Amino acid sequence: MVTKSGLVIKSVGGVFTVLSEDGCKFTCFAPKKLRYNDLDIVVGDKIKFEDLKRGKGVVVEVIPRKNKLARPEIANVDVCFVVLACEPQPDLYLCDKVLINCFQEKIEPVIVVNKMDLSQETVNLVKQNYSGLANIVCLSALDSSVNQLSQYFVGGKVACFAGQSAVGKTSILNALLPEAKGATGGLSEKSGRGVHTTRHSSLHRVFDGYLVDTCGFSLCDLHGIRSDELRLYLDDFVQLSHNCKYNSCTHTVEPDCAVKAAVETGSLCKARYERYLEEYNELKEFEKNQY
Repeated sequence: MVTKSGLVIKSVGGVFTVLSEDGCKFTCFAPKKLRYNDLDIVVGDKIKFEDLKRGKGVVVEVIPRKNKLARPEIANVDVCFVVLACEPQPDLYLCDKVLINCFQEKIEPVIVVNKMDLSQETVNLVKQNYSGLANIVCLSALDSSVNQLSQYFVGGKVACFAGQSAVGKTSILNALLPEAKGATGGLSEKSGRGVHTTRHSSLHRVFDGYLVDTCGFSLCDLHGIRSDELRLYLDDFVQLSHNCKYNSCTHTVEPDCAVKAAVETGSLCKARYERYLEEYNELKEFEKNQY
């Protein structure tokens, strides 16, 4: 039986759509020993499978990943588009956590400010918080400004979306790939929050690479990061820390802290630093309750 290599481009209920190296699509199934262990198969996984003919296959091996995101659940990601918009109100606490997850997994984060046709205020807010920490792209899914994203697919890179529902992730996908025809949703009149429209993750060919259409989400946990390591995932904090009195400064209670000094002078965003303290204390509380 012929064994082929391929890329998982869709996963629904244990059935995997796989794009083989020769450009053919296969519907693949996996034995339980592969599906219910630490290598649970997800979109973005590179696999080997036995060709059963007539477009069917059986997964025999999951090739080791370079990374994996938990929410959205995707493997082998190169770029993460963190989408924000003026509506719903930007959740910067969520954005912070997504950025930290990206840095932890060695994924390039790109903050995308959508709905530029509606408001400039969100752009100013995002730049105030994140300039120097991540690239920021401002666009509207309603016009050709979405083509700014083409630079992030060069060389066959895999990109994914993250962010709240109703910020326009599916609208951006539709603009980049009209044949995807993903359903778009708005805000719930009752809660003012996004309505989920994307039900399953899938991977689409866009420009020179691939884009994963993922469900919107509003929660993101910091897995596998200790409180005293949190500072190491923020490049601007790391650069400033060279001038801290203590090499292991957590930028919380220590004296002569260069990060706190930068906040006081206004060269570091005070709001983001305050969110850092919340995240730090959240991790401390989690560590305390572990024992």
